[in-house]
Amino acid sequence: MLSILIFGVEAISAVAALALVYSTVKPCRASGVSFLLGIPAGFGLMTIAFATNALALSVDLPAIGLLLGAIYLLTQTYGLVFLALTYARRTRLKFIGESVSIEFAIPSLITVGVLAYGLTSASTTSLNSVPAGMDLSLRVVMALSALYLLYETGRNWSLTKRAGEGVVVVGFAFLLIEQLGFILAAGNLGDVAVFVGYEGRIVGLSVLIAVTYMGIRKGDFTTGLKRLGLTAPAH
Repeated sequence: MLSILIFGVEAISAVAALALVYSTVKPCRASGVSFLLGIPAGFGLMTIAFATNALALSVDLPAIGLLLGAIYLLTQTYGLVFLALTYARRTRLKFIGESVSIEFAIPSLITVGVLAYGLTSASTTSLNSVPAGMDLSLRVVMALSALYLLYETGRNWSLTKRAGEGVVVVGFAFLLIEQLGFILAAGNLGDVAVFVGYEGRIVGLSVLIAVTYMGIRKGDFTTGLKRLGLTAPAH
């Protein structure tokens, strides 16, 4: 029963993330700022992540459980990192937001770290699931990315509040709660922590959908960017 519920949540998450791709790609493209396409790209990677986990839960192929689990965690991590780096680039955060090389280095280091972990622990790794240490490490990266997104939107509260009551801050706060829930679950705190993780994700994605869809007229490519805090002044 629990696996069926989780499958449903993952499927809903994939649809919600895909809706965010659709609602952000046109405004970001119309802005004329090429790096803002990192926003729909980030949500697109999250779509792939949630769909992959839903697939892993729907097929009985334990031999590829490790592969699907790694794809799920890596693509979700890349998704949140893409979002965070796009905000950093937009607001020219010192060092990270001012250096394209550093921005490319961050996801590269994550990939190298995961591969290194996999190679060094190959003898003790089960083919059924991702090692707990790898899961926890990637969850920490995602939590830090969500925390940064919360910081950026909170930093420009006056701007996002004028645009849409600052609801985007709440959305990213729940995505942070999602990661904290799964980190606690990795510490063997049980199903309650897992519930908190999934609840945080669903609420966070739902809030972001409301931010990018509700009250926005067709052809209006500015309001959504303002509500997301992507027109905020630089640091």
